[in-house]
Amino acid sequence: MFIPILAAGALVVSSTFSYPQCLQRSERQPAEALEMAMNALVDGEDPTAEHCAAVALVGLKQYAEAARRLDALARKGSAGDTEMRAELLNQAGNAWLLAGQAEFAAASFTAAIGLMPGESLHLIDRARAWGAQKKWSQAETDLSTALVADPGNVEALVLRSSARRAMKNLQGAKGDITQALILEPENVEALAERGLIRAANGDRNGARQDFLKVLEKAPNGPAAASARREIERLEVKKSR
Repeated sequence: MFIPILAAGALVVSSTFSYPQCLQRSERQPAEALEMAMNALVDGEDPTAEHCAAVALVGLKQYAEAARRLDALARKGSAGDTEMRAELLNQAGNAWLLAGQAEFAAASFTAAIGLMPGESLHLIDRARAWGAQKKWSQAETDLSTALVADPGNVEALVLRSSARRAMKNLQGAKGDITQALILEPENVEALAERGLIRAANGDRNGARQDFLKVLEKAPNGPAAASARREIERLEVKKSR
């Protein structure tokens, strides 16, 4: 997740707490970073310590508690300006997704959008939260709005293609994924999505080619895991 750096000039900051050091430590030693942040909070409210504690909790895979802290911090005026608070809400939403709490994630992303209407990043992430709940129509709407602001956003095109495929709109899904691959021919998420569309249309050979290409280009990524599962399904169907 992106870690917004809180602007110290707009905050009440402890004179003994090193925010940059705490964030740096959270990457490799999250338990130590959490202890450092919590010790700073003993002396009173410090938004930078609150933020570092949340980031450390993400590193410790305590996603729900991290999300709760990030959301609460973002709703305080001391967290910074509107853009900063929206970024913190976005980070809270992503932590909720990691915790498997898509409804809470959507609420955090919605709050971020309320602060920065039309911001494609927050709309795309809320669409991911809708997708996790299988609310495909809402996901499509958010992604369409995001693409008005950022027409060449490949991530939004791939996600909208997925939403449209889930709603059986294979023609719309194909149009999105074709545009995505024109913009980024080597994008593995787009290739995997095209494979799924081809499989849904009965083109097993074309689907298999796309999934094999994903494995060739990114054998260890999340798209590869999906590609392997889909190849297995194609083999099962072929043997019947």
